[in-house]
Amino acid sequence: MTSSEYYRRQADTLLTLALTATDPELSARYRTLAAEYEMLAANVGEDSVPCGSVTGNPSSAADASEAD
Repeated sequence: MTSSEYYRRQADTLLTLALTATDPELSARYRTLAAEYEMLAANVGEDSVPCGSVTGNPSSAADASEAD
């Protein structure tokens, strides 16, 4: 089970990578992933969520939960 703290640490790491990346497209991708991890952290709250890979397509996981 993944905690909100885990997602926040991942977001911080991705933001650091975005700042150090020399490729603008890669930097933008890191920033997008960081924002997605921040959203996951905000959604965890007190309940834990199953651990999954954000690199696949995290927005599709959010879309699937909205369809319920």
